[in-house]
Amino acid sequence: MAIALLAPLTRGADLPADRRRGWQELSLVSPAQAQQAFTTALAADPADRESRLGAALAWLQQRARTPENVAAAGRLLEALRRENDGDDAGIGAAYYLARIAQVHSFTPDRAAALAGYRELLADHPGHPYAQLAAPKLALLLLYDDVPPDEWERRVAEIQALIPRLTAPEALRDTRLTLAMALIRLRQDHARAYPLLASCLGAGTVKRMPRLNTVLVQAAESARILGKESEAAAYYANFLGEFPQDAKSDEIRRRLSRLETKGHP
Repeated sequence: MAIALLAPLTRGADLPADRRRGWQELSLVSPAQAQQAFTTALAADPADRESRLGAALAWLQQRARTPENVAAAGRLLEALRRENDGDDAGIGAAYYLARIAQVHSFTPDRAAALAGYRELLADHPGHPYAQLAAPKLALLLLYDDVPPDEWERRVAEIQALIPRLTAPEALRDTRLTLAMALIRLRQDHARAYPLLASCLGAGTVKRMPRLNTVLVQAAESARILGKESEAAAYYANFLGEFPQDAKSDEIRRRLSRLETKGHP
């Protein structure tokens, strides 16, 4: 859950202590303590929208996912969005309602999630929650059983969205989602490789498991496309980052073959 996104918007010298404590507890995945803090904050100020949003997220963060917990969160979020869909709490509520439709609900509604993400990106394109919606939208659009022409229309929608993303993490995740779908579902290395290379070139792929995967895929795509010097550079980068990885021996052999080919 993207708890940290709204936390910066709730900081300040005059921030109520219980609201601050509630968000801190959510960031520590302590939903019971967070719920208690938000309840105290709302007793002092029932109109505190950020505490109401926090209380909804505490229901979603409960370790026991139950229909009752999800429904309680949904009611709070719907009320926040209905009252004001243009402030931080209202935009956050819209994002989490789409997340409920996608992953939290016991009866997922892909169409509702898609509509929610698209609306966020259309109405609040620069907001952190709208940016966060972009890779979620890409995942829903691309991993769906649709005819080839419809799938291409969805690819075009994501390609048009990418230049509008300003958050580095959203840009990275959307590019990688599209790249991996192009490879896994269409073996389309020509369109996927520039996306992989741009993420690696920007230095935004930092988590080790993901970096491991992206370096290997970029190297393989470059090799398939005949970009042998680029493939060799990615293989060498992989070996520098992951010398003891289970794939390292095979990567060394592939790098050696490329180097031998380049220097007869």
